[in-house]
Parts: sequence; C-alpha cells; structure tokens
Amino acid sequence: MAKHIDQASPAKIFIPLFLDLTSKSVVIFGGGKVGERKARLFSQYSSVKVVSGAFTEGLLVLGQNEICELVKADLYQGFDRYIKGAFIVIPATNDAYLNLDIEKKAANLGIMVNKVDGEGDIIVPSIVRKDPITIAISTENPGLTKYLRLKLEKDLTEDYQGMAKLLGQIRRELKEFVPLQKDRSKIVWEILQDAEVWRLLTESYEKAYMRAREHAMRDERDRLNAGYTSQSLHRRD
Repeated sequence: MAKHIDQASPAKIFIPLFLDLTSKSVVIFGGGKVGERKARLFSQYSSVKVVSGAFTEGLLVLGQNEICELVKADLYQGFDRYIKGAFIVIPATNDAYLNLDIEKKAANLGIMVNKVDGEGDIIVPSIVRKDPITIAISTENPGLTKYLRLKLEKDLTEDYQGMAKLLGQIRRELKEFVPLQKDRSKIVWEILQDAEVWRLLTESYEKAYMRAREHAMRDERDRLNAGYTSQSLHRRD
C-alpha cells in the first residue's frame, strides 16, 4: 500500500510583492509540461535552470534558444548541488516524495519554494499588464481568478494607461518644488478627481497634461505667497 503524504500545514498569510528577479536564479526540478510552463514564465524575469532526466520538446527548444539552461541529471542520485545559490526553487517532478524532499532541502537552506501542488513560500498570481500598469490577482478559486483577470483586461482602458503616464510625469516634477510627500499626494489626488483631465485624456495627452499642471501650478503659487523659493514646473522631462 502506498504511503500517504500529509502536506497539511497551518494557514499561511501572504503579502503581495513585486520582485526584481533580474539578477536572481530560479531552479526548476522536472522537465515535464509543468516544468516547461514554469520555465516560460520565470525566464521572462530571471535566470532559469531546469534540472531533469528528460525534457519536453518545448523545453528543448527553450534550451536551444538559450532562454533557459537545461541540466540533464538523475535526481534520485542527488539534487543538493543544484539547489545551492538559487533564489527560488520549484519542485515540479512527477514524484510527490521527490518534490517534498527538494522542498525540505530548499527550506533548510533558506531558499524560497514555489510549489506546483499547494502553497509554498511563493504564489505566482495571474497578471494583467498594460504598461505602465501591472495588476496581480490571486484567489482561492482559479475560475474566479481568471474571471477577474478577463474583466480587468476589458475595463482597464487606454484612459488609465494615459493617467498613469501623466501622474508619473507630474510626480517627478512636483518633487522639484514640493518637499512634503503629503502635499504631493494631495495634488495627485486632486488631478485624479478632476473629470476634465479624464475627458481630455480621450482627446489628447498634452491637453490633459496641461490641465493637470494647473493643480500643481496653483500649489506653486500658494507656496510663493507663503515665501518659498520658486522652482518652476515649466521644465519638462
């Protein structure tokens, strides 16, 4: 009779984070379809190594194109040396006991684990990306997660992208003459609540920008009246 693996553990509390993995290493154990899917995802953001005794055709193509590194190895003969130095380890073999051994070894070394069959240290969310906006979604139900992603992709129009770009430019300029973060936040919030800025975004980014500047320039005038030194907003990035 096969032994049952009890993976029950206390409920985890996750904090949503955006991580820069550019200089980090992700090691995936298992060269099947799941390993391939993980490799396609993480190779967009980090250095990826896939360790397995065999690889899917898709992974072989990724390896040939140097999108990820493929290492052929018998994992039952030892996998420790492939874990060291990794930032994230992903046990994705078709052997639950082997996956658990890899997970435990990574945990002992203080390396984060992204599990494929439960909650590890990292959950990879569903992502809506419309530059410069990125939204990450995670729920306990994959169907709901997909529904929310599709809805947000539809509702996240070009107006929001334009507003994100506009606010990014305005905030950089505000830092030149508004020293307090709370004052900068107040101006940004005024711009967000200005229906005319939103309307102008549908016509012209420049017109919307000029309207938004009026909020910042009014604050500048107020500060001049209070005796502050002028540093004009007319300088553009």
